[in-house]
Amino acid sequence: MNWNDLRYFLILAEEGSLSGAARRLRKEHTTVARRIEALEEAVGTKLFDRLPRGWQLTAAGQNLVPVAERVEAEALGFERQARGDEAAHGVVRISVPPVAGRVLFAPRLAQLLTAHKGLEFEIIGASNVVNLARREADLAVRMITPREPGLITRKLVELGVGLYAARGYRDRVPEQDWEFCGYEDTSYGAAKKEWVRNIMGRELPCRFRADDTESVRQFIAAGHGVGVLPRYLADGDDRLELIRADTAGESRETAWLVVHPDMRRSPGVRLVMDALIKAADSISAEFQV
Repeated sequence: MNWNDLRYFLILAEEGSLSGAARRLRKEHTTVARRIEALEEAVGTKLFDRLPRGWQLTAAGQNLVPVAERVEAEALGFERQARGDEAAHGVVRISVPPVAGRVLFAPRLAQLLTAHKGLEFEIIGASNVVNLARREADLAVRMITPREPGLITRKLVELGVGLYAARGYRDRVPEQDWEFCGYEDTSYGAAKKEWVRNIMGRELPCRFRADDTESVRQFIAAGHGVGVLPRYLADGDDRLELIRADTAGESRETAWLVVHPDMRRSPGVRLVMDALIKAADSISAEFQV
């Protein structure tokens, strides 16, 4: 059997659908299905029932999940230790939120590629939290507080936010008619909504919500309403004007560096960690207030 097929098996078991597993694995859904069929043929038993609403583990599949998890943990531990002993070359996979990665960190990492010819970077600009234990990335920058046990974390920088509107919006629209461009109903979105409620003294009507900062910025710039944006993104946008800065830090965002302990020994990962820490130190102070 192909031992790598166990990874496909476990992720499909978690996701429950080919499309969800394909996104996690960054493969085509047909590839996921083919690998599962190959695994079933190799072990001689059916692992999933193909249902209209998704793929559901059979009884045999459920019994094999804990065994596969132990095999995967040992294989990943072997791989991480091997990577930790290598020289500073090869691919380093870095997970960063799409906007913060593009605006703040990615440009500052480019210098490493010039200085170290053996390094390659793969930037994973995903808003979801990647699984570092499963080597979905070698290290991550996160805008939410890391909660997983066993990972090494470091606060990189605190980033200021503000309430923004399109230029001229305040002149065109009376304050009592303002609308709010919000985020999805997550802890992040709830915190931004609560801050606006506190500074406005009331809750603004919200007919638009998104799960990414860039969409919120575009709706604000189009004149739909007001919304909360990080200052590193909005202060340089000539279409926007700052209504109120979060000078008290009530809604401030924090960037965290997260890495698995085994990967910290890798020279390539260590170089990237140092570069990210240096990048955080060099971010303009105007974005931290």
